Amino acid sequence: MKLINSTIEGTTVIFEFEGGQILEVHNWGAGDKFWHVNGNYHREGGPALEDSNGDKSWYLMGKRHREDGPAVERSNGDKYWWLNGKCHREDGPAIEYANGHKEWYLNGKRHREEGPAIEWANGHKAWYLMGKRLSEDQFNQRKPK
Repeated sequence: MKLINSTIEGTTVIFEFEGGQILEVHNWGAGDKFWHVNGNYHREGGPALEDSNGDKSWYLMGKRHREDGPAVERSNGDKYWWLNGKCHREDGPAIEYANGHKEWYLNGKRHREEGPAIEWANGHKAWYLMGKRLSEDQFNQRKPK
């Protein structure tokens, strides 16, 4: 992608590339930053949104997406894994709140085969397979794959 023009308008830097692609980088006085490509949040190699409070969010072409860690990291310690715009994680909970609450998702659906898909911080639990809620008994009586 070849850069053909760049301009500064106030707190925004606009980059124009061959083929008509536009990248806007915004830096507000409060320290908030965000990156746009053709009107969508987008940034490769870093978060597309960086709030002055420390929150960070990764996007590719307008969809929350990150392959090497959580796509949303809140300054309070909450973490959310997203892939291609869907809440998703294969090797652990896709949502982890700082208070200990955890939720497992695959392709945007609550799902966990090894135990409850939701573990609340207060100890309550809920079981889901491919988005369908099951009782603990139903979960334990299902046929293993």
